[in-house]
Amino acid sequence: MEDSFSILGLDRDICEEAVSEGKEQEIKHFVFEDLLDTHEKLICYSKDLTDFSVYSYILRKEKFSLFSRQEERELGCYLGYREGSLYTFEDFNFKINSLEEFTLLTEAVEVTSGISFYFELCNLCQLPEDLKGELEVILTLYGKEIKKLAPLTKLDQIADENRELLKLAVKGNEKAIEKLEREVGEEETRRLLSELKGHPEELLDTCVLPSLNQYFIVGIVTSVKKVQFRGRELLAIDLFSEELEFTVLTNQVVDVTEGDRVSVNGKMFAVAVV
Repeated sequence: MEDSFSILGLDRDICEEAVSEGKEQEIKHFVFEDLLDTHEKLICYSKDLTDFSVYSYILRKEKFSLFSRQEERELGCYLGYREGSLYTFEDFNFKINSLEEFTLLTEAVEVTSGISFYFELCNLCQLPEDLKGELEVILTLYGKEIKKLAPLTKLDQIADENRELLKLAVKGNEKAIEKLEREVGEEETRRLLSELKGHPEELLDTCVLPSLNQYFIVGIVTSVKKVQFRGRELLAIDLFSEELEFTVLTNQVVDVTEGDRVSVNGKMFAVAVV
């Protein structure tokens, strides 16, 4: 539950401030209906900061005995960056199965590209009870590691032409592997998959490789700016990869400028526009 803070090297003291000073609301979104017992309520405390919002989720159990009191258990605290990349999503699929393994992991389809994205939806507490249709969402990749790369001197044409098949095949999709073998042959398929698994930045000029909400992205830097958070300085790096725009937030000190090619791995977080 601390990933959003720990990835960025930030302290979680703001979570206590959110509870003591922030806005309190009971969460009634349908995804939690079957997870709560009688007299249990899911509570969210939220507090807005410059460029950020913090959301602390609490399980509260009401007791009505004269000698008893309500109990509260912290489920998770998430930091959302509100200046990331804006997308529109539909077909939301929330991955939480129990409050014991609390997560805000969400799968949704980006309407323009049709690509499925996985992200921690930090402000699920602010969604309507029943979500229908499209929703604007601000996405940010919290970067665990970012590296500056040399330009790709020679594009692998076979890999580029079979990019989508490769991305499915590397996940073990048998139909994609079989189709790839028919297209380019078994030996070439083995080579491409081996290189994509080991050094994708040497195979493709840009690429987006997800594994749930863990992402590896190779892209071209379009802008870099410094972001302040409670006395700490972070970098917000905008990337262009596979005809998509991404915002990366990192506490790493890295010398990159517009036009540089970089690789990033990290975890995707999101704030819904409500």
